[in-house]
Amino acid sequence: MTTHSAHSKDLTLVIDQGSHASRVALFSETGAPIYLKSLAISTHSITTEPPAFEQDAQEILQSILTLLSNIPIDLSNKIKCAGLCTQRSTIVAWHKMSGLALSPAISWRDTRSQPLIKTLYTQAKKIRKISGLPLSAHYSAGKIHWLLHNNPQVKLAAQNKQLCIAPLASYLLFHLLTEKPYIIDHSNAQRSQLFDSHQLNWSSELLQLFEIDPRVLPACAPVMHHYGHLSLKQIPLTCVVGDQNAALYAYPPLNQNTALINIGTGAFVLSPCAEHTDENMKLLHTLSSSDEKQAHFVNEGTVNGAGSALSWAQKNDPLNIMSAQSTSKGDIFEQLPSWLKQIKSPPLFINTIAGLGSPWWSDGGGAEFIGEGKHLQANRYVAIIESIIFLVVKNIEQLNSQPNTLFVSGGLSQLDGLCQKLADLSQMTVQRFSTTETTARGCAWLANQTINNEQTSWQTLPVSQQFQPTGFQGAAIELQKRYQQFVGELNRRCTSD
Repeated sequence: MTTHSAHSKDLTLVIDQGSHASRVALFSETGAPIYLKSLAISTHSITTEPPAFEQDAQEILQSILTLLSNIPIDLSNKIKCAGLCTQRSTIVAWHKMSGLALSPAISWRDTRSQPLIKTLYTQAKKIRKISGLPLSAHYSAGKIHWLLHNNPQVKLAAQNKQLCIAPLASYLLFHLLTEKPYIIDHSNAQRSQLFDSHQLNWSSELLQLFEIDPRVLPACAPVMHHYGHLSLKQIPLTCVVGDQNAALYAYPPLNQNTALINIGTGAFVLSPCAEHTDENMKLLHTLSSSDEKQAHFVNEGTVNGAGSALSWAQKNDPLNIMSAQSTSKGDIFEQLPSWLKQIKSPPLFINTIAGLGSPWWSDGGGAEFIGEGKHLQANRYVAIIESIIFLVVKNIEQLNSQPNTLFVSGGLSQLDGLCQKLADLSQMTVQRFSTTETTARGCAWLANQTINNEQTSWQTLPVSQQFQPTGFQGAAIELQKRYQQFVGELNRRCTSD
């Protein structure tokens, strides 16, 4: 998307760094997207047990620098502020003086620290009470511990007091801002599982449990904060936030009757909550945003296997069903709409890709297809889409207050068949808005709050399509039966763990 407008002024720049791509977007003073460019980035999977996922920190940084340098001058001259949103729980270690990365970026999907996590099971309740998160290898703490004990360069830098080790956002701030701060925002800090969500700072108890010296970590700052100036034209950067957190602020404010479902590499269910929530709740207590005065929280359900489950089917089909001439990834997305219409009785896909998130918080065993037709490509992809819906609905059921309307965003939300099945299974209205760039738009809105005395008034996103439940009849009844079978299988697996 590139829409130059002679009338655009006071633009907001957003750097949106995700699992699969880096993006740069510009928004007008009314919140309209007028410019968007992206560059793909790679992820390297390492066949270990548990699996490891890495990215090249320099590749990520260079992709952003390239995108920034290519913004047309007539637009860059009108930028008044900027925001940064990033994938959460991904970490990097680098040298304090040289700035050189000492490790790959360890992806949020990486669970190589699972052996350490198992030794902390007796502390799980305390960890959750302080951090708001269940004990998991997906969060940053275990990854930081692993690097400190297994990477020679990281060890040496720590000994020489030259180590920086932090969430990816901190690495990018260090390299993109003129001031070279060593700092991290509250939302990414919380995702480390080392952050006290009550005191809004690193927790000495959690640091001790994970054997991490606080001196190697960055200072914590609010999400909405003056972080410094981008080297590009000295633009003030006034917001840093996790990607899912940012998506919340692209929409009308959530209330007890609504929830946001964001479906990308993973899927996330976000709903308003009190500052402190029930300790027995199986969802996350997530810091959505903060300023110098207060912090705001949401309940968050997580699904690890959304877009990543489709990628798994492309790259690692366990039964080698697909031949060398099998459908490409692009063709898969082109065919999914018709497959979702045509396939009435798909098999089940037991979706444990990257492990089960909420409410099970378990490995879940190996992914597998169950039922008739599981050897047919179209059936398998429809089964994967249904598994994503099943996991999302299971998380919706965990909310204290059941919504009646679901806002959907993310790449997979563009599938009409997915949205209709979600409406039918949840028996809730599903609203899809006119833009898919919700993460960037939400980050831009937050960046504007930091520099404005009053809340930024942006045009409300128009609803592009609304999906109403068809009622429990025919196909919806069969969908419900498959859902019950799916949940029963996951419950059985997790009970036997």
